[in-house]
Amino acid sequence: MRRILLILFMTADAVFALPRFAMMTGMQCINCHVNPTGGELRNSYGSSDFPDDHLRLIPAHGNGFDFNPKLGEDILIGGDVRFQYLYDGQTKNTTFQSMEGSIYSALHLYTSTRLFVKYDFVNTAYEVYGMYNFGTGDTYLKAGAFSPSYGIRLDDHTAYTRGGNFGYLQGIPQIGLIFAPDYRDLGVELGSKFDNFFVTVDATNGDGLSNINFNSDKAFIGRVEYLVKSFMNFMLGGSGYVSRGVKMYGFHAGVGIGRRLSVLAEYDWAKSLPNTFLPPNVTSNAALVEATYDIADGLYAMGRFDYFKTYAGGPYYSRYILGINIYPLPHLDFMPQVRFNTTNALGASQPLEALVQSHVYF
Repeated sequence: MRRILLILFMTADAVFALPRFAMMTGMQCINCHVNPTGGELRNSYGSSDFPDDHLRLIPAHGNGFDFNPKLGEDILIGGDVRFQYLYDGQTKNTTFQSMEGSIYSALHLYTSTRLFVKYDFVNTAYEVYGMYNFGTGDTYLKAGAFSPSYGIRLDDHTAYTRGGNFGYLQGIPQIGLIFAPDYRDLGVELGSKFDNFFVTVDATNGDGLSNINFNSDKAFIGRVEYLVKSFMNFMLGGSGYVSRGVKMYGFHAGVGIGRRLSVLAEYDWAKSLPNTFLPPNVTSNAALVEATYDIADGLYAMGRFDYFKTYAGGPYYSRYILGINIYPLPHLDFMPQVRFNTTNALGASQPLEALVQSHVYF
């Protein structure tokens, strides 16, 4: 019985994990991941079958690679390690950077109850929450420390619609929304899928940092998404984040054409972002458009436009990104990119970035 419930939980429909893959294949994040809102710990299909079938340049011989993330029937493990070599065109200097070193575990406790634990050694960040699935798994309740569901959950935190630029580049300040790599908040999340809709509602402390916060100004987050799966997969959604201090509203969309091409877009309006660069109580806008083309199994070309507009009359910052993702073997990803930064800020530089990122995952 427990094994049947585990299978139902893993195969229930939900929302996207890596959105570009989901738009191309028409699959849902829960097909590969444990978290209903995407990302992080992968199940057996996401750890072994999907990489072996789709994310390898070198063809499989025999039965291919068969990594099993299960430690027994009721325990899953996983991890992500990201490391990059970065060039700053303004200073003409380079650096090695460790971006992520996360380990995950999920314990299947009783019937439809799970405990999820994540720790990122690089960013000294954690998530830990319990989750209960009702009925067939189309509705769940999550409680603990986690990243609330908002917008498109890209794997690149430097997108201005996620955590944005950290201010490491000369001439580009720290700008972007609040979802940095170490961001998590404490609270509860209720999610449910019905027909082609997926809806989540969160109530959290709203500070993203402390372990306890007695306040009457909780954050309330909502997200709704509509998905149609066919030859042309189509997705449309909206999100909102409201607290006394910060307010954000956004919409997102995506399309996948013929299992080769995906296009994603998001636009957000925000007020009073907790950013040292922005004056208090001002509005700002963040946006992105990303296109990915599947050249061959294990080889993807991508381009993205990022945009961040500060308060009325203030400067804007934009970024054009060109790159490729190379998966020579399952569980190994290389990503060379060039990033062209532009701004109308007075006296600001417009540095060129180049990077080669490596990613080991299981």
